Amino acid sequence: MEIGVLYSGEFGKRFVSNLAYPYSCPHFGACGIDECDHCKRYDFSDSIVLVRELNEPSTYGIYIENPEEIVGRVECDILVGINLHPDIISELPEIAAVQSIIVPVEHPAWLSVGLREQVRKRCEDAGSDFYAPKPFCSSDTPLAKLGFGKPEFRIKMDDSTIESVEVVKSDPCGNAYYVARRMQGYEIEDLKEFWKEIHQHQCAYPCLASMERDVEIKAAPFHLAGYIMVYQFSRACGIDASSFLPEHMRRFVLEDYR
Repeated sequence: MEIGVLYSGEFGKRFVSNLAYPYSCPHFGACGIDECDHCKRYDFSDSIVLVRELNEPSTYGIYIENPEEIVGRVECDILVGINLHPDIISELPEIAAVQSIIVPVEHPAWLSVGLREQVRKRCEDAGSDFYAPKPFCSSDTPLAKLGFGKPEFRIKMDDSTIESVEVVKSDPCGNAYYVARRMQGYEIEDLKEFWKEIHQHQCAYPCLASMERDVEIKAAPFHLAGYIMVYQFSRACGIDASSFLPEHMRRFVLEDYR
């Protein structure tokens, strides 16, 4: 599987670092350099064939006449486009020779609903698959084959105590590993406190999804990421966290959103 990444901004750096050099996570303010025990035992740097950092979208102006001149040649199996100018995103189906295009939406401004559906149609016409998870951890994409998507855990319980936690699938930024480490040994006495604890660790990594309200999910992507993490971790503990989910969030947490 050959992966290409076009990005601007900090989330793109986090994503690339997590795939190619997972031991860098202490520098993001997680466990800290002195505490790191290298729990992320993987390295997909050999799968990454292209990484290009572009300028922030606003620096290009409202329109880009020739996006292909900025993007350059793109050939890979999976292309991930993070925080790109709308004109670049629009042309990706024609510019890139790929099987799948993934445009995660960590911030509402990264991809409008109209542009998303336009690009989805152009990808269909080009014979490629299109994914626009909002945020990146809200659904599975072809990256799930590498263990990245909606987080999943394998948890061993000793009565009400979390004895061990294994990350089966991590969110693409790597947050699940931090939550897994911090929650190991936790004794579940009160469900509300348990859910609060999971969410606090997810925030401490820290999660880079936007706090700005998205009109489609009627909440901030950051909040949706938190509900997903709490629900998925609880599920692995054998606990139904449906009551934790606000009504308007349920379909986004319980179903793949892409």
